[in-house]
Amino acid sequence: MTVVVPNFHGKQALDAWLAGHDAGLLLQGPDPDSPHPLLNGVVVAQLPAAGARVGRWDVVTVWVEGGGDGSGVREPRRPLPERLTATRWQPPEA
Repeated sequence: MTVVVPNFHGKQALDAWLAGHDAGLLLQGPDPDSPHPLLNGVVVAQLPAAGARVGRWDVVTVWVEGGGDGSGVREPRRPLPERLTATRWQPPEA
C-alpha cells in the first residue's frame, strides 16, 4: 500500500509529526540517533518531497529550525532578585 507524502514545510514540528502519523508515515530528524525529540521548531525541509508516493509507514526525514532545546527560561535573570536575609521569628506584640 502506498501513501502520498503531505507538505510539512512551515508546520510546527509536533503538528507535522502528528499529520504524518495520521497519513501513515513516520517522521524523523536528519540524525535519527539524536537525543532531542522532534517536537520543537518549524519544518524547513523534507525528504522525500511533498506529493511523492511512498510505502505506508515509510520514513520522511524533516529538518527543523528555531526550536531551541525546549527546556525553558535560563538564568541569570536581570535584574537579579532581591536577596533576603534570614530573620528570627518573633511573636506579635500584644
